Amino acid sequence: MAITQLDLEVNIHATEDLDRAINYLTRLLTDKAPIVVEVLYGHYGNPIYRVQSSIRDKDLAMSIIRSICSSLVNRDYLLKTLGNRVDGSGNVFLRLDKQEFARGRIVISDGDDVIRIRFRVTGVDAVQFINEVCK
Repeated sequence: MAITQLDLEVNIHATEDLDRAINYLTRLLTDKAPIVVEVLYGHYGNPIYRVQSSIRDKDLAMSIIRSICSSLVNRDYLLKTLGNRVDGSGNVFLRLDKQEFARGRIVISDGDDVIRIRFRVTGVDAVQFINEVCK
C-alpha cells in the first residue's frame, strides 16, 4: 500500500496575502515539498497566483495524508462521501476549504474556494486505504 504521488493546487487572488498562504501550505507540506507559484491575470488584469506542489516521495506524501486525516474537522463527512472522491485509477481527490485552512482548521469542502489535492494509491483499494488512514 503506497501513495505514489501527491499534487496540490490552490489559487490565491489579489485580495489575499500570498506570503501568508505559502506559509500555511509549507506547514502542511513541510519544507521538503517544492512549491511553485505561477502568476496569472484575471479579466481586469488583477493577478491570480496559482500555487502548486507535486510530491513523488512516497514517505512524505503518506506523512502529509496522515497529517490531513488526523487534523480533519469533518472526518465523518469525508468518509460518507468517499465514493465521490475516488476514481477507477486509484486517484483520490480532496478539496480543503481555503478560508478555514487559513484559520488553522482542515475542513473538507465541495465549494470553489479550495485547496485541491489529488493523490494516487497503489497496491490497495483507494476507498479502503482512506478508511484505514482516516479512522
